[in-house]
Amino acid sequence: MLTAETKQCIQDSYRECLKALDLKPRYGQRVMIAEIAKGLAHIDEDDKGVRRSDSGIVVVEAGTGTGKTLAYLLAALPVALAKEKKLLISTATVALQEQILDKDLPNLKKSISLPFHFALAKGRGRYLCLLKLDKSLQQLAGLLTTVDLFERTPEERDKELYETMLAKYASGQWDGDRDRWQDELKDGQWSHLTATHRECSNRRCQHYQNCAFYKARESMEDADIIVANHDLVLSDLSLGGGAVLPAPEKTIYVFDEGHHLADKALNHFRLEVGVRAQRQWLKQLEKGLEQFVAAAGIPHSLLPSFSAAPQQISEIVQNISLSWPMLMDMLGDQDRLRFEFGRVPESLRETLSQIRQPLQPLQLFLDKLVDALQKSLDSKSEGDFSRDVAESWQAPMGIMLARAEQLSETLSWFCTEEKEGELPVARWLARVPFGDDWDIRLSASPIAVADRLRRDLWWRCYGAVVTSATLTALNSFHSLTWETGLPDWASYHRVASPFDYPNLGELETVTLASDPKSPNFQSDVEAWLTDHIDLSKGSLVLFSSRAQLEATRDVFLRDWGDALLCQGFLPKAMIVDRHKKRIDGGEGSVIFGLASFAEGIDLPGDYVTHVVIVKIPFAVPDDPIQAATSEWIESRGRNSFMDLTLPAASVRLVQACGRLIRKESDFGRISILDKRLTSHRYGQLLIDALPPFKRIKS
Repeated sequence: MLTAETKQCIQDSYRECLKALDLKPRYGQRVMIAEIAKGLAHIDEDDKGVRRSDSGIVVVEAGTGTGKTLAYLLAALPVALAKEKKLLISTATVALQEQILDKDLPNLKKSISLPFHFALAKGRGRYLCLLKLDKSLQQLAGLLTTVDLFERTPEERDKELYETMLAKYASGQWDGDRDRWQDELKDGQWSHLTATHRECSNRRCQHYQNCAFYKARESMEDADIIVANHDLVLSDLSLGGGAVLPAPEKTIYVFDEGHHLADKALNHFRLEVGVRAQRQWLKQLEKGLEQFVAAAGIPHSLLPSFSAAPQQISEIVQNISLSWPMLMDMLGDQDRLRFEFGRVPESLRETLSQIRQPLQPLQLFLDKLVDALQKSLDSKSEGDFSRDVAESWQAPMGIMLARAEQLSETLSWFCTEEKEGELPVARWLARVPFGDDWDIRLSASPIAVADRLRRDLWWRCYGAVVTSATLTALNSFHSLTWETGLPDWASYHRVASPFDYPNLGELETVTLASDPKSPNFQSDVEAWLTDHIDLSKGSLVLFSSRAQLEATRDVFLRDWGDALLCQGFLPKAMIVDRHKKRIDGGEGSVIFGLASFAEGIDLPGDYVTHVVIVKIPFAVPDDPIQAATSEWIESRGRNSFMDLTLPAASVRLVQACGRLIRKESDFGRISILDKRLTSHRYGQLLIDALPPFKRIKS
């Protein structure tokens, strides 16, 4: 139950915020605070701190302008502090994460008397590895023999950059966070400076006390609020929870932009490998083991494994080569081949299964080798190898182990047959670039992650809040619940936006002569844009396909010149910056954007007074996961368009319309050029789910 003390703390903090930040009380914000606090407070524990009731998960759809960030912080923080739990805020986009870290939390800390500390959590790959920086500088100075299994020797031109990094890190001018470096870093430059978990020797590393990643982890120990992203949370859960972030049982999660959680989880659990890429790293491993034996010798404990490894590698490469003609024949001239209901032909399953037989002992050998190398880094123990050998070889062999694990897991997923009644796994082949040639990639992905999220997150976490401006689809939470596996005890709430939409904007449904399936649609869109885009104002035109965006750009670029800014031709941040500068200077500007401009972009006031949505944002029909899910839904006697495609389009359409009104003084128009909104029965369902703008037709 919510104690009187905690309740008073929430009320006092809210009053302090209103006064310090000069905010007006908002009814929806107060409702959101109350529902979150009530939901989290219903968690009951026994005297050992074990949760005894299934409660504490709150889902809140909060319309634009509600002030949801402040609401969930004020509601959840006092509860977390009172229960001695961590409050973890997770976002889907960098933009929102930066807003919370750089604006919302500092403002809250200055405004309320309740003391708290906050920290940012990022994955290991965003932080400098001092050992790898040291190695790169030694290689560039000719002081270290390169263990070059991957042909990634540091570039001479980057020597000055690496020296500057070392100096700034040593002096405390830089904390080792890639995103806080003064200039943009290319992936090729950064790849020499960061380590995966398989490359890292953890506490055995000589630089452990000064490690940027572990310093950041230490700061989390003292933090009451941790800011992360969905990908990091999912990665931590897949490692059992508590590997990088606090354990779920000790955490109250807030998933802001919660409508992305299921998609992020699907991408996280997808597995894929390229056939030629596997042959390449296995050849590198074969060469690397020869170099390793020459440099380090073979300890008696690993002698049998070392002796067997070359033959195992040879068998794996041979079996991979045998699969190539079969895969080419199956793929034919197609760029992608999806197996219906995830059923891989028996002949292919048998061929791929042959790879797994020698792979298993090879993987076990690499695991033992990496473990032995890590132990040899420990000055307190007598390892099988000298420290110099361990420092040189632990990272590259760690990478090899990671690749063996990925191949093994992907083959397992690709070759397994589901039991009767189980959800199918989407499985497909795809032709992908590989150097100057091409490769065939094997991919496998679950079509739903509800069971995993239910098991690893909802049933384990102390409490959770899922929020966004768009959690419902077609005015229902059903799709969200099905996709994310939210449990029966979760409470659901919708908080309306405080904006007076009918007096702030117009929603225009445009009836062009043709619909998007017609060959004349492109020319009709171009003609409409010519007549209706005001080049003296700020406009945002949203496309569903890159091909159409580029075709439309080619038509208008000469006449519109610098007033036209297109996604894909300039970085996103540069587009927004140039757009704002033109509007601030009294000039007009038009942005052509895709899905990432349909949400998360904040262009208030005159920056955008006209949003044009070219087509209803239906998912790409040939997406293999979408297709596999539709296939399964249809096999159950349901309508995949109504159950899957239309709800997803509704969420994206609401997000796109949300780009227009960002504050109470905004005004403008939304124009949707897809006549299916008025010519098809489902169109009214989509319109009814949109904010209540003044409706007009043309």
